[in-house]
Amino acid sequence: MDLSDVRQTSSYCDRKALAVIRGRLRKHKTRPVVFLGTGNYHYVSYLLLEDVELPFTLVLFDYHTDMLPPLCESVTSCGSWVMSSIERFPLLKHVVIIGAKGKRVPTIPARYREVVSVFTDDGVGWRDQSKKAKILSAIPTDDVYVSIDKDVLSEHDAITNWDQGSMRLEQLLELIGHITMHKNVCGLDICGEYPLSFAKGIALIKKAARTNERANRSILRTVLKKRRCDRTPQVSA
Repeated sequence: MDLSDVRQTSSYCDRKALAVIRGRLRKHKTRPVVFLGTGNYHYVSYLLLEDVELPFTLVLFDYHTDMLPPLCESVTSCGSWVMSSIERFPLLKHVVIIGAKGKRVPTIPARYREVVSVFTDDGVGWRDQSKKAKILSAIPTDDVYVSIDKDVLSEHDAITNWDQGSMRLEQLLELIGHITMHKNVCGLDICGEYPLSFAKGIALIKKAARTNERANRSILRTVLKKRRCDRTPQVSA
């Protein structure tokens, strides 16, 4: 889906542009797996959550909480979309954030603490069975929507235009597989591509494309292999 003609969308999206994106998305109803591009457009997840019709939990893999207060009511941003989702979607019962930088957790307003569980990026323990059990127990619903920003990954496994965490790709895949074996994934999106900027050099662009494509394909294979539902999701770009 080409949205390059829509202006005022990078990192911050005004109300009119958001309405245009919403209208085009609704012409493509079969989209349980969506690739969003760079993390600058992670707020598109907000629009995808609008279509979830059952009580669900948002499981967010991200080095950032995306729970900063919006600049104003008329703007949705890649840093505030989770907060907006909690405020506006009654079917969203809980948010589980996995891999966020520990220093960012205190920025989450106190009024959301009961509906948000955060498992911080501590560099170790993602494969620990007790941590997996804690993550699963933090999900109160049978249905989950999974949103993945590859900035949660180490620079060995993804190259993004944001600061990144230390989770390895194998750890991410194991966590996704664990969740999809026990919960019904009603939708999934992936962002964190490296922006096409020749000022950074063609060598870096090629390396980023190879590294990120490997991660994208690995994530997709894991979801298709271990998901609980019988219908194979179609992929939208």
